[in-house]
Amino acid sequence: MSENKPTIDTSWELKWRRTLRKKLLNCLVLMENHGKPTQDLMYELRQAKEALTYWNSDFADWVKHEMVIQTNPPVQPQEKIQQPNVSNVDELTQ
Repeated sequence: MSENKPTIDTSWELKWRRTLRKKLLNCLVLMENHGKPTQDLMYELRQAKEALTYWNSDFADWVKHEMVIQTNPPVQPQEKIQQPNVSNVDELTQ
């Protein structure tokens, strides 16, 4: 089984290591500047976790999948513009 595995490209490891380092530094800066959890901090942490996952991964090649979803035939265009069935707000308050 190990004979069939492709050679792992280590340049991707370096990319994910640098990305993880950058995201963790951004987290430290956000913690120092804001002093409490913010949406930006949560976003950087999520990206840091993703970088760690990819850096720790030993999956060498990506398999691309293509899916075609059949749809119904297109709907015929409207010949007449419909009038909205709503009343004016001013009429309702009186």
